[in-house]
Amino acid sequence: MNVPCEGKLCSYVQAMLARRPAGIDSADRATEAAVLLPLVDKDGKLGVLFEVRSKSLSWQPGEVCFPGGKKDKNDCSLQDTAVRETCEELNLKPEDMVICGQLDFLVTHLGPIVYPYVGNIGDLSKVKPSCAEVSEVFVVPLLELMRQTPRKVHMELANRATDDFPFDLLPKHPRGWLQRKGYDVYFYEYEGHVIWGLTARILYSFMRRMKKELPETFFDD
Repeated sequence: MNVPCEGKLCSYVQAMLARRPAGIDSADRATEAAVLLPLVDKDGKLGVLFEVRSKSLSWQPGEVCFPGGKKDKNDCSLQDTAVRETCEELNLKPEDMVICGQLDFLVTHLGPIVYPYVGNIGDLSKVKPSCAEVSEVFVVPLLELMRQTPRKVHMELANRATDDFPFDLLPKHPRGWLQRKGYDVYFYEYEGHVIWGLTARILYSFMRRMKKELPETFFDD
């Protein structure tokens, strides 16, 4: 509940802060990105479509990912970003897909804030990967993913002060690496492909909810 401030400074600060909503501190240089977890029907079986990034790309060439990318200034929403990037990478039109909903977004440790969406591409034959960004696509049956338990490892994060750190002001500050926190990394395997990193985290989150909420008879003939 906003109560009017009393006093000149308090009133000024209240008006100043009301002029724009709070966001992420620009000093952290955080960017926003969105991806689509695409559900498709292949040979009568529901599956998840993955991309293999082109080896000519400078960032993570040859790795498995979902379609997606950074938010553009012309995108009205993060969902628009996910749809636009999917259309660009798979040569689709927005009407070729239906957005089912949004998964929990990820505040990554070293990169952007990622907003994952789940969508259904109705006609797999319309998928024509852009050779500039995607070397191939493949589909993993949803039932196979339901049965898999991904391999899990733990990563640790640490920081270290640079040579110009003012140790004269803080003489007790550690000079070496200082462990801060850790996080889990998941690995899925399918027909020679390795799914890991943010893609596997998004997939794991989705599959965990599916296993929890899908009825046991969902895949029965």
